[in-house]
Amino acid sequence: ETDTEPILRVGMDETVKRSKAEFVMAFAGYSVTVGRGNHLEQSYPFVLEQLLSPILALPPLDIKLVVRNSAIGGIPSFPYGWCLTNFLGDDADLVSWDYGMNEGNGASGLESYVRQSLAMMPKSPP
Repeated sequence: ETDTEPILRVGMDETVKRSKAEFVMAFAGYSVTVGRGNHLEQSYPFVLEQLLSPILALPPLDIKLVVRNSAIGGIPSFPYGWCLTNFLGDDADLVSWDYGMNEGNGASGLESYVRQSLAMMPKSPP
């Protein structure tokens, strides 16, 4: 499998190639996100990947979707949130936070997680 795909034919044998763009979705959370009780590929991050990948791969988008499920059952958002790049990678375009079931009594955990993800992730908006 190659990450380059022809996008334009020039003459008989000459092909202009472009690297396929990647969109990285990184998921964190508790056992619900892990997919506890199911096979890993049945967890919602990977089901979402199965749904979106064929669509994003179509021209003119030609985007390769990369999904990471870094959820760990029973681990709270903090101190886990201080190590986001270790769990989610430093190249995520989208970070999902799914702690509402266990930490749903206020927005402080969500706010801290969002602030930390924005501070740590190089691709975050300015």
